[in-house]
Amino acid sequence: MLKEIVKKCPVCGEEMYISELKCPKCNIAIKGEFELSKEQSCVNELNLTVEEVSFIKDFLKFEGNFSSLQKQNGQTYVQIKNVLNSINIKIGNKGETTVNKIETIEVNNDNKPSDIIKRKLNEKHGEAECHMLKGDPQKIWLTKEGVVFSGYESLVCEWSIIDDIYNKLKELGGKMYRGDAAAQKGKKIGSEDFPLETIDAYIGVKYYGAEIGKTTTRRSTYYAAILAWAGICYNYKSDGNTLGGYIQIK
Repeated sequence: MLKEIVKKCPVCGEEMYISELKCPKCNIAIKGEFELSKEQSCVNELNLTVEEVSFIKDFLKFEGNFSSLQKQNGQTYVQIKNVLNSINIKIGNKGETTVNKIETIEVNNDNKPSDIIKRKLNEKHGEAECHMLKGDPQKIWLTKEGVVFSGYESLVCEWSIIDDIYNKLKELGGKMYRGDAAAQKGKKIGSEDFPLETIDAYIGVKYYGAEIGKTTTRRSTYYAAILAWAGICYNYKSDGNTLGGYIQIK
């Protein structure tokens, strides 16, 4: 199993280097002193994912132009703001945490998960309390774009993504693993430990610019919690499967 690169010696703190490269197919080994790639250095130094480093490169290339980023990555304005705020917080900046809360929102009669959540939050004047599987309950707020949690204000759980997760859940027979543990541990999307059918892998690739074979940020915890809060599905801890916790249609 591949392991994360350790940059400093755990004993003396000296900088470490890669002394051998090995091909997993033919077992040829090349010895020497090899430097980390710039991307891997950023991953180690700033605790960023490869996905986030790639975003920063695009952000600088387009000089912060959101329209160009949207065309390049196929992301919405809100998704780009979410990634940018998350990176800001990781590297020690506060990030933009001002939530554009609203008390009510127009609801369609389609009875999609997003409609159910909107109705429930409308009844609460746009603010409620949501229980998480771990830790204290969090406040949730209604916005035009989706739902925001007090514990992760830079993430907007978007209406369209909420509905898509539910549709994927039905497609999978009513049970879908979150993939939050795999995302948190930096597992690669599409691997045995982090299949594409998990929430974090699925939405990471489809909506947040992640790539198969790369890592992604943990978001499923919040999407699963809001679906459970609305009474749309159950949100369970691990059933002993290596994939961890899951959601299940009621």
